Amino acid sequence: MIARTARVLATACGVGLGFSRVLLAEGAPLPVVPPDLPAASADGLIYLAGTDGVLRATTIDPALQQRLTSYLADSHSPIGGVVVADVHTGSILAMAQGRRPDAWGGRTHTALHAGFPAASLFKTVVATAAFEVVDLDANASVGLTGGCSHVRETGEWLRDHSPNDHSRMSMRTAFGKSCNGYFAKIGVNELGIGIITEFARRFGWETGVPADFKIEKSPFHPPVPQTASAHTVGSFAAGFGKVGLSAAHAAYIMLTIANRGAQVPLRLFRDSPLPPPVAERRRIFGEDTADRLASVLDASVKSGTSAFAFRRGKYRRIQDIVGGKTGTLTGSSPHGLTSWFAGLAPKDAPEVVIGSVVLLEANWHIKGPNLAAEGLWSYFDLRLNQKAMNTASFMPVATRENAKKTE
Repeated sequence: MIARTARVLATACGVGLGFSRVLLAEGAPLPVVPPDLPAASADGLIYLAGTDGVLRATTIDPALQQRLTSYLADSHSPIGGVVVADVHTGSILAMAQGRRPDAWGGRTHTALHAGFPAASLFKTVVATAAFEVVDLDANASVGLTGGCSHVRETGEWLRDHSPNDHSRMSMRTAFGKSCNGYFAKIGVNELGIGIITEFARRFGWETGVPADFKIEKSPFHPPVPQTASAHTVGSFAAGFGKVGLSAAHAAYIMLTIANRGAQVPLRLFRDSPLPPPVAERRRIFGEDTADRLASVLDASVKSGTSAFAFRRGKYRRIQDIVGGKTGTLTGSSPHGLTSWFAGLAPKDAPEVVIGSVVLLEANWHIKGPNLAAEGLWSYFDLRLNQKAMNTASFMPVATRENAKKTE
C-alpha cells in the first residue's frame, strides 16, 4: 500500500494538476456566461458573446434547454440549476436554472454558482481515492459502529463490530446509502488528508474545472494536518468539510468518471476544439478504478438515496440505466438545505452526464434527484424515436444508429 500511495502522490503534478492547467490555459481570458441565457435565435441556435464581443454559437440544445427551464418554472422556480453534457465531447447540451440569480443574491448563472456545499457528492472523491490508492474491494464489508447518520466527536464510528454483525457494510452499499460513518472511517484509517486532497485537486478543486468559458473555482478548505483530529478528518471525508461546488463542476466530475478517468474539458462553444482521442488524454485514475466506480454508481438509483426520484412514473423507464450520487447539506450561500444529484447514463456505455442542485426552501416541490431524473428523461426522450420509447428499456443512441445502418 505504501508504494502504491507514493506513486499516486508522485504523479500529482504530471497527471492531476498539470493537464488541468494546460486545458485551462491560465492567463488567457475566457468568455463569461451571463446570469440569464438568451432564447434560441431564428436559426435554432443559442448565441453568447465571446471575449471580443462577437456572438458565438453554443452547443446548447434549445429543445432540451426549454424542457428543463419549463420544468423548473412548473416546480415554482426554486433556487437551483442543472447542467447536461455530452460524454464524448464535453459539449454542454443544457444549462438551466430556476429563480434568476438577481432574485436571491447570486452573481452568476445558478448552474455556475460555486457556493453550494458539496455535501455527500464529495464521497465520490473519497471512493475514487480508496479504489485507486488502497485497492479497496467494492464488495468487501467494513464493520461499523454508530450507524450512518452521524460522525460524532466521540469516535465510535472508528470501532469495528464482530465479523458476523449485520451492521457491516460494503463500499457499494455505503455509496448507495451515502453512509457517513463508512466514509469517515475509510478517510481516517485508509487515506488521510493528503490523499483525499490530492484527488479533490484532480477532480477540479483548487486547480479549476477545464472549460472554454469561465467557471468560478469551487471553494475548498481541507483540514490542516498539524491540527486535525480523527473527527475532523472523518467529517471531511464524509462530506461535512468546507467544500463548495457548482452544478457545472458536479457535471465535470461525472464527465471524468464516464470517460474512465480521462480528462475532458467542458465545452460551451461550437467553434472550440474537440478533445483529443481518448488514448491521448491525461488520466486522473486507472482502468481498475473506473471499473470499481462503475460497479457502485447505480446503487444510489436502484435502492439508495435517489431511488425515490427514479421509481415513479415515466422515470422508472430509465432507472436501470442511470448511475450517480446524491448529496444533502445545509449551506450559507445561499442559506438553506441543498439537495444534489450528479450522474451519468447509460451506466454501461455513458452518453450523457448531469449535475443538478436545488435549494429546499419552506415549500419545496422538487429535490436535486428529481431535477436530474427529468433532465436525463428529457435527453433520451428527445433523441430516441417513438418505437424505441415504447420498448421496455432504452437503447443507447449509438446502438440504435448502428442498427439502422445494418437494416
